Amino acid sequence: MAYEAIIYEKVEDKICRITLNRPEKLNAMSRQLLSELDSAFDEFENDPEASVLIIRGAGRAFSAGYDLQPVGGSGGFTVTSDRWGLRKIVARWQRLWNLPKPTIAQVHGYCLAGATEFVGHCDIVFASDDAQFGHPAGRSLGVLPTLSLWPYLIGIRKTKEYLFTGDSMTAQEALENGLINRVCPRDKLEEEVLAYARRVAMVPVDLLTLHKAATNRFFEIMGIYAAEQSALEFDVIAHQTTTVKNEVKKMAERGLKEALRDRDKPFVTKK
Repeated sequence: MAYEAIIYEKVEDKICRITLNRPEKLNAMSRQLLSELDSAFDEFENDPEASVLIIRGAGRAFSAGYDLQPVGGSGGFTVTSDRWGLRKIVARWQRLWNLPKPTIAQVHGYCLAGATEFVGHCDIVFASDDAQFGHPAGRSLGVLPTLSLWPYLIGIRKTKEYLFTGDSMTAQEALENGLINRVCPRDKLEEEVLAYARRVAMVPVDLLTLHKAATNRFFEIMGIYAAEQSALEFDVIAHQTTTVKNEVKKMAERGLKEALRDRDKPFVTKK
């Protein structure tokens, strides 16, 4: 398949890679990019020669989250259309979770909002020392539809600590919180991810799929699917609040950058 918003390639024997390829937009996830991800996931899963998938971002960041440019008006969508749209988003990340073969997120720079959902559903996360993880959109736009698996990955206390403020974690904080596996120097990140992927690829794929499925089953028994459906419904409710409707209206009238700057200005820490 011909891709435009992503690059899908076979890096070397048994190792494939997706690169989010909208660097001018900090790889904000547009509808086109998300649709192309679906196709790339299918391509990887159906390739009998592929054992492991690396996912990274082009340019200055992994991803700044969902593309908010199409947002306009004052929240005129219905509760039903919003709920079904969010169900599709959750289904996509659960599709990533359910890919039978291992996935590795290679994160540098910003990994915000919807991008934290993306990496939360990957199996392994390596991050550069300049990476930042957070949900600043929670200050004015709603709840993460899957909560990015944070309650499972970093625990209830840390999840609330970061969601209550919209503040971001540094790579080192993300490592200490259990959100990621390793922190690497920026100039060594790709090298270390490939080195790990090669070790994974040495294990026969039939055993890899069983190791992944057996581990995921623990979360599934704990109710991960129902928990994510519940989170998306809270996001639907959030979209009907006065706060979110006013923020969407501000974005339409004053532009996305100015609206986000006004939202985040009170949270900037002066040094």
